[in-house]
Amino acid sequence: MHIPDGFLDTKTLAITNGVALGALYLAARRMNAAVSPSRIPLMGVLAAFAFTAQLLAFPVIGGTSTHIAGSVLLAVILGPYTAMLLLAAIVLLQALLFQHGGVLTFGANFLNIGIIGSWLGYLVYRLKRSHPMAGVAAFITVLLGGLAAALELAFSGRVPLQPALVGMGIAQIITGVIEGFVTVSILKVISAVRPDLLKLETV
Repeated sequence: MHIPDGFLDTKTLAITNGVALGALYLAARRMNAAVSPSRIPLMGVLAAFAFTAQLLAFPVIGGTSTHIAGSVLLAVILGPYTAMLLLAAIVLLQALLFQHGGVLTFGANFLNIGIIGSWLGYLVYRLKRSHPMAGVAAFITVLLGGLAAALELAFSGRVPLQPALVGMGIAQIITGVIEGFVTVSILKVISAVRPDLLKLETV
């Protein structure tokens, strides 16, 4: 779902970066009250997992890529605000260190991975707090995040809308199934070993 620099036009960059900055401001205001210091090591472990998982990407139509994101996993364990901030740092570092995504397209990539992945995934999971629902949330957010990337590319004139949606949709369905399986598997292990880590942030 990472879009490189040079693939989005000015209006799309302005909108997506504006949305990203607004979401980060909200998340930063809520995070200090939501996270206990004892969870900071866990944040580092989960961020490292998401960082590495997102680098294992495969190219898709329009110059973007598909990969598992770890967004729902972070949101379920840490809450959506903390997950959003961690994913923002991940997306930015990947662009700066590995040219995976772009600096100017940070807002679009963060919207697709961090906002849709964390917030929507968290809300879907809260409908029924269970491992299967976390898998469903992961699938839905990966699919919608990919379709959002396709829309951004199409609105920028990079690719035709219909082929972009079809190509990205097929790729994200496959990736979403994998992400759902990985998310459920990790949560099952955590619930068996450290169930206290699955106490949700109050939103």
